[in-house]
Amino acid sequence: MKNSNTEYKGNIKISVFVEILIYFLIGTVVIGFVSWVILATASTQTVLNQKNMQAENIFDDLDGYFAQYRSMDYVFEYWIKNMDSMEVEYDTNEISAAKNHEFNLRNPGFIFNSASTDDIEALSEEDRKFYAEVIYNRCVMRLNMIRKAFDIEYIYCLAADEKFENAIYLLSGSDGSRPRSSKFGDFYTLGTTIKLDEKQKNTLMDTLSNSYHMAESVGFVDRYETLTDINGYHIFLGLTYSTFAVQHEIADQTRHGALFTVLFMLIFAAISLSLIRNYVLVPLKEVQSNVENYMINKDSEEVVKRLTKIKQRDEIGMLAHSFSNMALTIDSYIDEVQKVTADKERIDTELNVATRIQENMLPCDFPPFPDRKEFDIYAKMDPAKEVGGDFYDFFFVDDDHLAIVIADVSGKGVPAALFMVIAKTLLKIRTQSNRGTPADILYDVNNTLCSGNKVEMFVTVWLAVINLKTGEGIAANAGHEHPILRHKDGQFEPVMYKHSHPLGMLENAKFREHEFTLMPGDSVFVYTDGVTEAENTEHELFGMDRCVTALNKCTSNDPETLIKTVRKDIDEFVGEADQFDDITMLSYFYKGDK
Repeated sequence: MKNSNTEYKGNIKISVFVEILIYFLIGTVVIGFVSWVILATASTQTVLNQKNMQAENIFDDLDGYFAQYRSMDYVFEYWIKNMDSMEVEYDTNEISAAKNHEFNLRNPGFIFNSASTDDIEALSEEDRKFYAEVIYNRCVMRLNMIRKAFDIEYIYCLAADEKFENAIYLLSGSDGSRPRSSKFGDFYTLGTTIKLDEKQKNTLMDTLSNSYHMAESVGFVDRYETLTDINGYHIFLGLTYSTFAVQHEIADQTRHGALFTVLFMLIFAAISLSLIRNYVLVPLKEVQSNVENYMINKDSEEVVKRLTKIKQRDEIGMLAHSFSNMALTIDSYIDEVQKVTADKERIDTELNVATRIQENMLPCDFPPFPDRKEFDIYAKMDPAKEVGGDFYDFFFVDDDHLAIVIADVSGKGVPAALFMVIAKTLLKIRTQSNRGTPADILYDVNNTLCSGNKVEMFVTVWLAVINLKTGEGIAANAGHEHPILRHKDGQFEPVMYKHSHPLGMLENAKFREHEFTLMPGDSVFVYTDGVTEAENTEHELFGMDRCVTALNKCTSNDPETLIKTVRKDIDEFVGEADQFDDITMLSYFYKGDK
């Protein structure tokens, strides 16, 4: 190692005290000048510019939010045509959630975001009304959230007719502190209609041609932006800020503020310099002398003996005391570092062994049953850490029935891996006993897991038993993700139904199950939430839609090819973002009893 000691040559030209004095004087001048400039140039327009930038961000957020609904223009038209008959919530979503649930029961597999106009028109009149009301509640709750978060007086969405004679308020954000009505000053309800005066008409027309418009009035500033055009109406977003007259106050305070700042800095500098010289520089020079002696002699005992004579009970005294301790404890620190390094290497070795153990617990030889021609199956688990809580399994209950399991334990790492071993073992032993249906199996395993589960961990499970001769099967879902099914020559689509509780949460819980029939050429894809909740660097989720799209890109029936296709799309979507959760997938292709 090269010697890092350096030697100062020549006489000291300037003391630290003088340097600090110069810095204080320069700082005082600079701070005074900057204070003057800042106070002199501040104005209400600066505030309005900041509000304008904030409004652009808010409108970008709302544009993106509305854009996620493929048929938003249709929804706007529906609101306008049926505003007198719509039953909507403004500040809660309990009723809308119930409508959403009832809608999903009647229309399984219907996806709100991606629904086209034809999809909506194909619904019954009641379901179209439910659809429009649920979307309305989601949008108004979004405006409520923005209204509260950014302290905006009003935020709204309105529809102006083509001649700009009247405007209909569609959405209005509220914080719940004032009533909702059609009265001026309240938060408007759906369908509130106003007659536009000439100023309002010109403002909206200017917004239509210039993409956005900002207008000032007494105590307020209004910001508008064009959202879209529909049949007979222009849709606008608008918000209102409260402002104050600050120009004269800023001008008066500029001089006083700048002078006060300079005066304060001068007084502060004089007092600080006196204290620094007496209580810092003098004793610090003494410490410096002792440190230089240590650098020359490398005698830690002599350094300790001399530095202990400094009795100050401040940072300088602590510096002397700390340097003494440092000289005495360097050897012990080196020993400690070596010990920690050895412990870390041991832990890494144990985790590597645990990883291999967990990998060996899951079926990893494919094809697993080369003598069985009724099906193909492939699965893969990629833990987020060295070990994970996801697992999958497939095994024969008897010669004609195959059990398939995929599960996700709460949490990650070693605790989840231990719970995973218990859950996997219980599920396999209980299923191979060939007693009862999947719901009965989950019932027994759930009670076993609940017993003594003081750490309150749980596991979501999808369990299915399939008759390989007939393709008939029974599945039970304990809080797990929905399976995705493709019929022969068809497209992959999620199979939506109501879940039961995860295992380990509630003793004696009952579990729903449903029957299904696979025809030769059908495929089933099951997975854990690490697939749909994979995040990119923008914190966007991969989601169900992208998963289905990835599945349908693959035209092969080979389960391994299918899973690799999905994983490739996940990796491309996530990019450089770290893997947050375990990613597990299983694909089953039914050939039939040949």
